[in-house]
Amino acid sequence: MTPTLLPQLDDRAARQRIRTSLAESLLVEASAGTGKTTELVARIVSVLASGATTISHIVAVTFTNKAAGELKLRLRQELDRARETAAASTERANIENALEHLEEASIGTIHSFCAQILRERPV
Repeated sequence: MTPTLLPQLDDRAARQRIRTSLAESLLVEASAGTGKTTELVARIVSVLASGATTISHIVAVTFTNKAAGELKLRLRQELDRARETAAASTERANIENALEHLEEASIGTIHSFCAQILRERPV
């Protein structure tokens, strides 16, 4: 008896939507190791390069300190790559601005983000 193999799901359309549909908020739910961080970083780089917002208005939350550290590291790496391959000078300037102000982004755990809000707006 041979095992039945499930057809591999094609998620290219969903990945493309994450990267390019910048005018809408999306909830991405997937198992570990499926590329959520990769797509999130690509989306952040795209929105920053387009000039739709600045890095100080970006919030990305995860559940662990390890994941938050990796997210920030990968974002810095992808911004560096995007700066080298930017087609337009405005995109390059937007990316360089993001790199200069990367520490202003709220990238961390859900707990650190909530603590930041409470410090800024105590009851």
